Amino acid sequence: MKGVKKGTALSMSLLLALSPLSTLADETDTGEWMFSTFGSNTGEASNPDPVIEDDGSVTITAEGGKIESGSEGLSYYFKQLPSDANFEMEATAAVESYNSGDGQVSFGVILRDEAGENGDTSTQTANYVAAGGLGGEMQGFYKKGDDDYEDAASFDSKSPAPGETFDLRIQKSGDTYLLESNGDTQTLTEEDMFSGEMTAGFYAAREAVVNFSDFQLKVNDSDVSELELNAGSMQKNYLMGEELNTEGLQVTAVLADGTIEELSADDYIVSGFDSSEAGTNTVVVSYNGVTKALDLTIEELSLTGMKIKYHPAETSYYLGDTFDPEGLIVTGEYNDGYQSVELAPEEYSLLIDGEQAGGDYTFEEAGTKSVTVEAADEPDVSTSFDITVSDAALTGLDIRQLPEKTTYFLGEELDLDGLTVYAEYEDGSDVRLMREDLEVSELDTSTPGERQITVTHKGETASFDVNVKEKEGTGLGIMSYPQTTFETGESFSAEGLEVSRLYDNGDEEVLDEGMYTVEASGFDGSTPGTYEITIAPEHMESISYEVTVREASDPEWHSIIFGQSAGSDSNDVEVMEDGSSAALTAEGPSGGKITGDHDGISYYYTVIDEEEDNFELSADIQVNDYAKDPHDGQESFGIMARDAIGEDGNTSVFASNMAAVGGFSGGTMEENGTQLFVRTGVESSDGAGSEGIQKIMLENEKPGPSNTYPEEDYHLTLSKTNSGYTGTLNNGEEEIMYEPDILNVQDDKVYVGFYTARKADIVVENIDMNVSAAATDPPKVEPPAEPVEPEVEVISLEETSETEQYSVRLQSNVDGTVTLKQGLETIVEQEEMAAGEMKVMETTLPENTDTNFTSMFVPDDTQLLTSYDEIVTNFSVTNRTFEGDIYVAPDADASGEGTETDPVDLDTAVDFVSPGQTILVTDGEYVRDEMLLIEQYHDGTEDARKTLKAAPGADPVIDFDKQSKGVELSGNYWHVEGLDFARSAGNTKGFVIGGDHNIVENSRFYEHGDTGMQISRTDPEEDDKSEWPSHNLVLNSTSFDNRDPSENNADGFAAKLTSGEGNVFRGTIAHNNIDDGWDLYTKVGTGAIGPVTIENSIAYNNGFLTDGTEGTGDKNGFKLGGEGVHVPHVIQNSIAFNNGAAGFTSNSNPAIIAKDNVSFNNAGQNLNLSTYDDIEEEFELEHFVSYQKDYETADNYPEYLESDTNYLFDGEVSDNASGTELSDDNFASLEPELPYERDEEGNIIWGDFLEFIAPEENGDAETVEADIRFTPPVLNVKGGGVATVHIELPEEYDAKEIQFDSIRLNGEAEPVKQPGSSRSYKVQFDRQDLADVLEEGKETEVTVNGELASGKQWEGSTIISVKK
Repeated sequence: MKGVKKGTALSMSLLLALSPLSTLADETDTGEWMFSTFGSNTGEASNPDPVIEDDGSVTITAEGGKIESGSEGLSYYFKQLPSDANFEMEATAAVESYNSGDGQVSFGVILRDEAGENGDTSTQTANYVAAGGLGGEMQGFYKKGDDDYEDAASFDSKSPAPGETFDLRIQKSGDTYLLESNGDTQTLTEEDMFSGEMTAGFYAAREAVVNFSDFQLKVNDSDVSELELNAGSMQKNYLMGEELNTEGLQVTAVLADGTIEELSADDYIVSGFDSSEAGTNTVVVSYNGVTKALDLTIEELSLTGMKIKYHPAETSYYLGDTFDPEGLIVTGEYNDGYQSVELAPEEYSLLIDGEQAGGDYTFEEAGTKSVTVEAADEPDVSTSFDITVSDAALTGLDIRQLPEKTTYFLGEELDLDGLTVYAEYEDGSDVRLMREDLEVSELDTSTPGERQITVTHKGETASFDVNVKEKEGTGLGIMSYPQTTFETGESFSAEGLEVSRLYDNGDEEVLDEGMYTVEASGFDGSTPGTYEITIAPEHMESISYEVTVREASDPEWHSIIFGQSAGSDSNDVEVMEDGSSAALTAEGPSGGKITGDHDGISYYYTVIDEEEDNFELSADIQVNDYAKDPHDGQESFGIMARDAIGEDGNTSVFASNMAAVGGFSGGTMEENGTQLFVRTGVESSDGAGSEGIQKIMLENEKPGPSNTYPEEDYHLTLSKTNSGYTGTLNNGEEEIMYEPDILNVQDDKVYVGFYTARKADIVVENIDMNVSAAATDPPKVEPPAEPVEPEVEVISLEETSETEQYSVRLQSNVDGTVTLKQGLETIVEQEEMAAGEMKVMETTLPENTDTNFTSMFVPDDTQLLTSYDEIVTNFSVTNRTFEGDIYVAPDADASGEGTETDPVDLDTAVDFVSPGQTILVTDGEYVRDEMLLIEQYHDGTEDARKTLKAAPGADPVIDFDKQSKGVELSGNYWHVEGLDFARSAGNTKGFVIGGDHNIVENSRFYEHGDTGMQISRTDPEEDDKSEWPSHNLVLNSTSFDNRDPSENNADGFAAKLTSGEGNVFRGTIAHNNIDDGWDLYTKVGTGAIGPVTIENSIAYNNGFLTDGTEGTGDKNGFKLGGEGVHVPHVIQNSIAFNNGAAGFTSNSNPAIIAKDNVSFNNAGQNLNLSTYDDIEEEFELEHFVSYQKDYETADNYPEYLESDTNYLFDGEVSDNASGTELSDDNFASLEPELPYERDEEGNIIWGDFLEFIAPEENGDAETVEADIRFTPPVLNVKGGGVATVHIELPEEYDAKEIQFDSIRLNGEAEPVKQPGSSRSYKVQFDRQDLADVLEEGKETEVTVNGELASGKQWEGSTIISVKK
C-alpha cells in the first residue's frame, strides 16, 4: 500500500498508473487529484491520509468530520474544474466501517464549490451536490447558500452498512444534475449552484471507512449549439401516477461546427417529469449544458368500477332506526384496472330507494333494502349491497346501569358517563343503544332539588332520578406551601403561602392576604423541633400547618465504586479539596452499567434518612465524554438517589431501587438524551422483583462537551418530595414520578449523589444540596388520573391454510363488549371482552379466497377513557392451500402453484403451509429487504410438523441484505433444515426462535448484524415464563462471522434472557463471532431462564471474524450464565479452543454441569467456574481436560472440583488431583483442520484433533477395599429373577461416587439395575448372567469391582453357595 501525504497533489501519471480504470473523456486534462481534510470536527488523528491500495483503489478513513445543516467536515479526494464544465463523476464505494446511527456520518461522490484548506478545522460550508450515504440512508442531497442541506430523495436501494458496495454517479449538464446509486436515479435542477472554480471527487465524514474504486471523472467538452428531439415514437400521454417512458425518444446534438451527434439514453438527462396532476407537463432534456423542452400530457383518471370491500358494521335494523354506514369501505377501479384504491366517503353517495341516505336517514318500511353506492363524479358508476329492516315492535327501554354521576351542583351540566340502556324488541332481541340513539331530557340545575331524567328512543322512555344541590364550603386549604424546614437561627417566613376556601364541588376560592392572619408566636428558631403555624381567617374555622427547625449541618460526602463491570481500572471519583466540585469517570466498554435490573457505577454521594428527609440536589455538569456511537444502552451519568449501595470495589451484581436524572437511553434502539428515570420493585441486592425502568425524556439530545456546562447551561436538579421524585434540566418543566416510597425497601437510608456508568466522564460544579423534614413538607399529591385511549388489536393470522377451525383472536386494552361479523353473518354478538385478555372466537373459512371480518367493540364507559365511541375494525383473512410439497424459487412470485415446474415465492409458501406439509427451497440466493416472519399461532403439531427445508441437492441462501431482521419463528412444531441464513441488518438477529418444540437442523447463520441464532421470546410483552420458548432443538448447525455495529454483542448461538425449559444445542459449531460463541446470559430482573443443554458442540476463534477483525466484546467460547443467577445448564462432550477469552465460563452462574469437555489454548482462561462471593457454588465438573500451549492464565474454579478425572491448568501445567501432568503426547493431535466437515447426516467429523489419550494409571495405586454382602447367600441360578449385591465403602468415601457402568462381578457380569443411595450401595444382577460366571459349590468366591468418580478403583469379595 502507499500513503498520500496531506495537502499533496497526485500527478496524473501516478494516478493512472495506480488506477488504470480511471479515465478522462476526450482526453481532457482535468489536472491533478488532491486530498484535503477540513471543516468542523476534523483532525489529523481522526482524519488520516487516504491509502492508495495496490489495485489503485483509495481507502478514506474518517473518524471525525460531519455533514450537518450549517457546516461540513470532510476527508475529500478531488479535482478542480471550471464551474461551467459538464462531466460525470462516478466511483464504486465499498463500505468497511460505518456508524449508521449517527445522523452526521456520510460518504459518497460530491460536487462542491471549493475544498477547504488542508488541516483547517474551522466551521466551513459551501454549495454542493452529493450522492451517497447520509445517516442511515443512501440519499441524493444538496446545499445552496445559507439554507440547510436538502434531500433530493432517498434512493430505493440498500442502507449504508459495513460490507455493502454502492455504484455512485453524478452527471452534470448545465444546471441539471443526475444523481445515481446502484442504478436508482434522481434528477435535480438548480440554477447558479457553482461559480468560478468547483471541485468534484469523493469523500468520507464522521465515522466511516470507505474504499473507492473504479473512479472516473469524464469531462465532455463538446461545443453543443442545440438539441433536436424526435418524440414521434415516444409515449407522450400518461395517466396520473404513471411513470415516464422515454423509449422511442431520439435526441440529436448539433455541435457548433455543424456536426450531428446521435445521443444514447445514457448521454442526456431528462428532468421535470411529474404525473401527480393532470394537464401539460413540460420535461427538459439536457446535454452538455444545452436544454430542450418537451410537452407531455397527463390525463385525469377515470373511475370505471366500484366494489364493496367491507360492508357496514350494522346491516340489520328495526323500524325507526337510523342508517349507519360506519365500517363501509368501497374501492374504486380506474381506467379498467389501471389502478384500484379505497375511496373516501366524499367520493361517493349512498342511496336507499332512490333517496340520499345521509346521517339522518330513518327506516320507515320493513324488508330487504338495497343500498346503492354511487360515484360522486361518475353517477353511471355504482355498486350496491343489501340490508334488512325488521318490523318487530320496540317493547321498552331497560336502564341496566345508572350513570356514575347522580348528584349535581348548581350550574353543572348533565353527565351520562356510565349509563347503559338497552332497547327490548318483541322478537326477544336486546340492542344496546349508543348515546346518539337516545334523546335525553334537559337537566335544570338552576335551583336545588330532585330531578328526573328521561331517555327516549323511538317513542319509548325510561327514567332515573338525580339530585341538584348548592355547593357548600368545607373549610380552608393550603394551595401553595411556604418554607417548612428552617435551620436554627433562621427567622420564620410565610412567603409563598397561598390559602383558598374549599367547596364540596371542588371549587377553590383564593383568599387575599388581608382575609386571614398567620399566627407563628410559638415558633422558636433557636430550638430544634416541630412548631404549629395557625392560619386564622375571618368568620371561618382556622387551620394550621407544621414547620420543622433543625440544627444546621453540611452534607458529608463519600465516594465509592461498585457493581458489575465497574472497577478501579475503569472508574474513578476525584473530589476537589474544598468539596465544591468532583470529577467522575467510567471508561467503556467496562466502567459499569445502568440496566433495568442493576448497576455498576462511580458514585459521589451523601446519606439521608428515607422516612425523615426529603431533599433537592442540583449542580452544573460538564460532560467531557458520554456514550460511544452507536450507544450500547447501558451508559449513563447524572444525579441519583438509591436505597442501597454495594461494597467499595465489589464487582458483583448489585441492584437497588433508584431515581435519577441525567444522560440515559435504556437500550441500543432507544433515544439517548437527558431523562428522569426510576427503577422500582427491587426487593434485594440480587435484583429480585425488579419492575424495570420508567423514564421521561427532558431533552432529546445526546449530552456532550458542546452542549453542556460551561459551553451551554446544563443544570440538573433531582428532588424527593412527599409526592414523588422530580427532575429538572435548567429551568425547564419539572417532571415527576409519583413514586415517593420506592427507596424504602432495602435500607432506611437514601444514598443521593452523582454517578457515571459504562462510558461517561463528567465534572460536577456548583453543588447545592438542601434537605427538608418530610413530616412537615407539603403533603402527598396523588397523581392525576390519565384517561386511556381504547384500542382493539387483531392478533389472529391474516394468512392461513386452516379452513375447518380458524380462530379469530382479538384483544383490547379496556373492558367492553364485542360483536364479530364474518361478511354479513354475525359470529359473536355483544360478548364481554376484558382488558388485556385475548378473546378467541372459532369459525370456518372457505378455501382459497379472502374472507372479510368486522369487529364492533363498545368500551365500558365506567372507565376513564379518551373516547367511548364504538370501535369498528375491518380485517381480511386470506386462505390458500397447496397440494403436496410446496416448491419455492428466488424469482417466483405469489401467483405460482407451488409445484416444481411452477414454484411460488418463499413468503407465500411460509404463510400458507399446512401441518404435515413441506416447503422445498430450491437453489439460489433469496435476497430480501424484510424479515421472514413465522407468526405466533402458525403452528404444526407433534405428529405433523410444518417443514421448511432445502430441496434435494440444493444449497439455498436466505440473504437479508443488511436491510432487516432475519427470521422470527414464533410458531410451534416447525422443522427447518438445510438452509443458510445470512446478513441481517445491524443490531438485528439472524434467526430467533420464539415458539416451542421446533427443530432447526443442518443450517448456517452468518454475517448477521447481531447474534446468528438465538432462542428468546419474540413477544416483548410476554412476561409469563411458561410462555417463553421451550423444548427447541438446534441440531448440526453452524454460526459464524456475526458482527453487530458496536462489535461487542453478536454471538454465534444464544439462549438467553427469556428462553424457557428444555432447549438443546447438539452437534453445533460457533466460530469467528465478534462476541461469544454461545451466550446463555440471564438477568436478575427477568429471573432464571430454563436450563439449556449443549452437547457434541465446538466453539473456536470467537472474538475475531474470519478476516481477522477483532471485536470489543467478551470473546468467550461457551458463556454459560450471567449476574449470579442459578441455572443448571448442562454442557457435555464439547470442545473450545483459540477463543479470545475463556473457553468455558460460568459467567457467575453458580450451577453449571460440565461433563466430558476439552478446552485448549483459549486466550483468557480455558475454564472459569466462579460466581460472586455471597452466592453458594453448586458446580459439577467431570472428565474435564484443560490444556494450554500459548497462554499462562490459570483456570479458575473452586477447589472441590479437583479430581483425578479433571485435568486443570494452574498457569504452568495441566494436572489432576493426584498430580498426574499432561503433555502433548496425551492428544492425538493439537493441530485443527479447519473448517470442520460434516457427514451426509450433518454430524461433525471430529478427526483426531484434541482426541484425549488418558495418562497410564500408576500400577501401585491403592485400590479401595469394599465390604460385599450377597443376597441370597445360597444362589439357585435356575430360579430366574435377580440377585442383589450390597456394597459398602470405607467412611472416607461416598457411595454416590460409584460409577454404575464400571461395576463388574467376577470381571464379566454387569448389573441390570441401578442402585439406591447412602453408604450401602445396592446393585442387582440377572441370575442367568451369573450362571455363566459362577461355578457350583458351597464356597464359591464372588468378587465385585468398579471405579469411583475420582478414577480410583474399588474391589470387594465374599463367599456364597451356588446351586445349578
